[in-house]
Amino acid sequence: MKRYLKEPLLHFLIFGGLLFGAYAWLNPGARNLNTEPRQVRIGAGEVRWVTETWTRQWHREPSAEELRVLVLNLLKEELFAREAREMQLDENDTIVRRRLAQKLEFFLQDTVQVAQPTENELRSFYEAHPERFATEGRVSFTQVFFSRERRKDAALDARAALERLSNAAPIDIAAIGDRLLLDAEFRDADEPTVASAFGPDFARAVFVLRPGAWHGPIESGYGLHLVYVGTSQAARRREFADVRSQVLERWREQQQRESEKRYFARLMQKYNVVVDDSVKSLVGPLSAAPATGVVQ
Repeated sequence: MKRYLKEPLLHFLIFGGLLFGAYAWLNPGARNLNTEPRQVRIGAGEVRWVTETWTRQWHREPSAEELRVLVLNLLKEELFAREAREMQLDENDTIVRRRLAQKLEFFLQDTVQVAQPTENELRSFYEAHPERFATEGRVSFTQVFFSRERRKDAALDARAALERLSNAAPIDIAAIGDRLLLDAEFRDADEPTVASAFGPDFARAVFVLRPGAWHGPIESGYGLHLVYVGTSQAARRREFADVRSQVLERWREQQQRESEKRYFARLMQKYNVVVDDSVKSLVGPLSAAPATGVVQ
């Protein structure tokens, strides 16, 4: 008996049992952590939520049987979701991760309270972003197309035609250029419309041309063009009183983005983000964010 009392294993078991008993005595709630059933509560709030959701979709309240099915489906969904999380089925799942991130984003948008701006703040925002509250520039023009594929020297032919068109004598422009599956004339077109037809470089060039004269050749994705601008109206900033509601909306959008940016920065500080050497070049701007949680 004395030999067994000297065994180190016995000493370890006795000491471990004492520690376990002390922990259980100091933490009575932990004793039933794994034995007590985990609670899933369905109350008046949940019933009200499914009722309101049904009513918004079908424009009427659910019947008693429909409500019973809705509540049972909600209970089933909650039980399945909890069991799936316990089985760790949500780990490494792209769809689940995206839905959770999207849900948090919606939550932030709904809960972040944006203060009402003062009139001076709105006017300062309006002055700082004049391009957001301007009328679009518009232009009316006629174009004559010269194809590089159909001509030996399209640029030379275009310059010769420009000289003829610049004279006072009337000329049938349809007989000068080449056929193109686009209109020869555009009326009151904005820059995006012209850019979608001929390309952004062509559109930018046309919108700075002097009206009342032929210009060119100007290059597009199709070839070369001579362009006659009839009328041109530059973009003009609208008066503050006319766009105040839009200024307020844009101001709130910016406040929302800044709030989300600050929240993201706090998360970067909260979590230990490790950027592997193999992907540093891809997340360079992210690693430069003002967050101490990024480990390079």
